[in-house]
Amino acid sequence: MMTLFRAAPAGSSPRRMIALALGLVLALMAGRALAAGSEETLAPAISPIEEVQAVIESQLIAFQNRDGAGAFFHAAPGIKGAFGDADTFMAMVERGYNVIYSNSGWTFVEGQVQGEQAAQMLVVEDGEGRELKVIYFLRLFDGRWQITGVQPMA
Repeated sequence: MMTLFRAAPAGSSPRRMIALALGLVLALMAGRALAAGSEETLAPAISPIEEVQAVIESQLIAFQNRDGAGAFFHAAPGIKGAFGDADTFMAMVERGYNVIYSNSGWTFVEGQVQGEQAAQMLVVEDGEGRELKVIYFLRLFDGRWQITGVQPMA
């Protein structure tokens, strides 16, 4: 039979045993904190332009999935105010930006972040092979990048 607990060795006081147990607990806690810290330092930090691209990508995927709420979520307050709801917003995108609405993929070309504003150029392709070069404009609102507009390029 295996013994998990043993009697304290002769001559050791309860105070010493408590100190030893406390020391072990603190050592374990310090080890966990160190391990967590090393994981954080190993994880690559995401750059502001990568954050911007992630927002655009999320909206483009929402258009592919016909997810009006998901696409509308990334619109800036001014856009939301102008269109009122996700259905009206989706109808506008389908009419005015059909390549974006019916996109089958995209390629990020170049982007720039200056303070709380960003511009990202990309080429969007629809299911029929048509391509449209556009610039997405975004602004940081309450710590979250939101799309303020899309400008097709000639």
